[in-house]
Amino acid sequence: MKALSLVCASIALAFSGFSHSAEIDHSHIQQFGPVAIPTSQSLSAGSHSDALRANLASSLSANSDIDIFGKSYQWQAVDTKTAAGWVGYKVQLSAERFTRGTLTVSGLNEPQIYLNGVLLEASAKAEIALQSGDYQFMILADGSDDESEFSIDWQGKSDVDNPSFTATKTHRVSPEQLFDSEVVTSLNLSPNGKYLLQSKSHYPANNDNKPVSVTELISTSSKDVLYRWQHSAPASAAWANNSKQLAFVADNQIQLLTVDGINLDILANDMENVSGLQWYGDNLLFSWEKPYKADEKATNKRFQALQDRWSYWRNNSQIYQLDVKSGFIRQLTNDKLSSYLLDSHADKETLLLTRSPVDYKEPAHGLTQLVELNIKDLSEKLIGEYRTFNSATYTDDGMYIMAGPDFMNGLGVQDTSVVVNNYDGQLYWRSNEGKVTALSKDFDPAIGGAAKLSNDDLVLRVGEGDRGQLYLFDISKKRFNKINAGMDMVNRFSVASDLSKPVIAYAGTSATVPQKAYLMKSGKKSLLFDSQAASYADTRLGDIQDFDFTNKHGHYIDGRVYLPVDFDANKQYPALVYYYGGTSPVTRNFTGRWPFNLWAAKGYVVYVLQPNGATGYGQAFSGRHVNAWGDYSADDIIEGTQAFLKAHNFVDPKRVGNMGASYGGFMTMYLATKTDIFAASMAHAGISNLSAYWGHGWWGYGYSGVASKGSFPWNNRDLYVEHSPLYNADKINTPMLLLHGNADTNVPVGESHYMYTALKMLDKPVELIEFNGQDHHINGRQARFDWWDATLAWFDLHLKDEPQWWNKLYPETASSEAEE
Repeated sequence: MKALSLVCASIALAFSGFSHSAEIDHSHIQQFGPVAIPTSQSLSAGSHSDALRANLASSLSANSDIDIFGKSYQWQAVDTKTAAGWVGYKVQLSAERFTRGTLTVSGLNEPQIYLNGVLLEASAKAEIALQSGDYQFMILADGSDDESEFSIDWQGKSDVDNPSFTATKTHRVSPEQLFDSEVVTSLNLSPNGKYLLQSKSHYPANNDNKPVSVTELISTSSKDVLYRWQHSAPASAAWANNSKQLAFVADNQIQLLTVDGINLDILANDMENVSGLQWYGDNLLFSWEKPYKADEKATNKRFQALQDRWSYWRNNSQIYQLDVKSGFIRQLTNDKLSSYLLDSHADKETLLLTRSPVDYKEPAHGLTQLVELNIKDLSEKLIGEYRTFNSATYTDDGMYIMAGPDFMNGLGVQDTSVVVNNYDGQLYWRSNEGKVTALSKDFDPAIGGAAKLSNDDLVLRVGEGDRGQLYLFDISKKRFNKINAGMDMVNRFSVASDLSKPVIAYAGTSATVPQKAYLMKSGKKSLLFDSQAASYADTRLGDIQDFDFTNKHGHYIDGRVYLPVDFDANKQYPALVYYYGGTSPVTRNFTGRWPFNLWAAKGYVVYVLQPNGATGYGQAFSGRHVNAWGDYSADDIIEGTQAFLKAHNFVDPKRVGNMGASYGGFMTMYLATKTDIFAASMAHAGISNLSAYWGHGWWGYGYSGVASKGSFPWNNRDLYVEHSPLYNADKINTPMLLLHGNADTNVPVGESHYMYTALKMLDKPVELIEFNGQDHHINGRQARFDWWDATLAWFDLHLKDEPQWWNKLYPETASSEAEE
């Protein structure tokens, strides 16, 4: 095995496994310094040298030129002459597969080796293991050694470990970028639209996997920051109606910020478990929760209801009122059931609240009471009890209600022959006289969040197919008008509630465009935040194409294809197929738990489709989710994959994998009982036994009340048995990776164990990996990276015939013929 040397006098590449060596131009290696500014200690000496060099490495990684104590320095071509002072070198590395080797530095004094700005080794040698991707190596040293020739040597572990070194300034997207980059996490406009409370968060390098968050009060006209919270972020922030004061919870206190003069006052102390602040005239309303504390001597727990599987169900939350001037607090509700505040109407002197008594009589086996509280005498009026209720807000002469199509005995149902999906959100209006009208029956997008303007018009956030869009509902014309947000996914928004024309702050992404945030006035946008410029300026992303087809039933199936970075149509690529298969579409977010852009950067063509059952495509489409458990969606995924392969000759049909989570994990296992079209599969937190999930999962009985409406193990054995992948495990031939958080409460980890046991007994290829302490979603930073690694290493193993990454992660599974 030959070594790769980057030598200043004669810089050349020599790879084992390559038929030639290539000379590297000096511009492919860059040098910073020497920096000869007088200092009492060398770069590597002193009690704080580690921190000094870490800060320096971070700065050098991000900047092309730096002023140091009044003198300008730049990255430039390597200078072969020896000079005094500390020095830095950097070179770009590209790996097209999982790559391992040793990096050795010669001819430098006290070198430190950094990878993408993070310290690897404080020595002249570092053992390297890299995923496919683009990297920057940087070496910091006290200076060069006059007696030794400067070189950087690469020794690959095997003949396949042959990266390339370039001087390109761009790189493919990395997992760290997708998780760590700064994003806007909340927006809160003042009622008059003059001020914006904005929170942002990011994960800095070397911060022990902890995020750094900042919240700023901003003038929307000048964009000036008026106040900043760095360590104690305001929670439950609520603007006064006059936009002059902002109330919030911080440090177990209710605090009040007066914008004029930026004065901060403490309104109440010892406010632990307080949330949901709302202004009511000059006073504040809030929810205060009392956590349930079990008897420490108790050896057992008698369940009171199915909801008792929820760890928080016995907590009790009630509504309180705070007199801002005096600090006096009075309790407004006192019930065995928690009371949740929805809205208030100062002119009527009433509050709108909900309670949820235990009631399983009808699907979805939950009940919501909508209650109006008279704040003068604390008398209550029950407005109604509903099965599919989501939320409500007052208007001048009534209220808006958001609920499922079955609300009020099917008031929102388009076609009575369709068994509707009650996750398909609808909008209603109730007059003060009690008459309820369906407003969105003929509006196909699924309605989610809403914010009311002063004239009772609504700004709505809706699921429109695989996009999340904003609409204005004009109450006078009973009409929905789309707001041109200029992005695929609006993830959060806030409106100036005291105005009749929409002034909106919003943030979101598109499928291949990182987060941006805007302020929109009179339809014109001004940029508030641009993650692309801040964190992805030098990042190469693959292209995206729509790929839709009409299935055998005549249903239009929406889809999209992500192409690999540096795509070459003359090559043959492996592919990954992703879907949910449940009631939610796979949205066009730039990143998230399922990073399609990362998969494309790793050399995969990615096909994402929206099978029957997804909301946002109309009630008939979403209704095919109910009592189906794979019937329609499995056919769509198989048919869609076949159409995708036929239309894309650059995809190798023998190297196609599929994956999904939760209901999508169920779909992955279910598909494996129906087809051998996939070469490898991954199911995260999948449901293998419908009866077990129905009876044990935190949301099992409630979710099944929608997805299996009216069906139970005793009256629909075919659904619960024949549709359970566990009972058809003998039909599975596809290699199956089962991933699961072992603290998953939604889909208990046993669901993966059932399938693992079955496939092991059947001697079928299967792997089970539990993520310690993780719930249904793998959210921790390092756990997320490990989860992504396991998934992609599995597909590299089976779809690229590259076992090295998988065997590095799980060496005990290494086959005898595969090199570690």
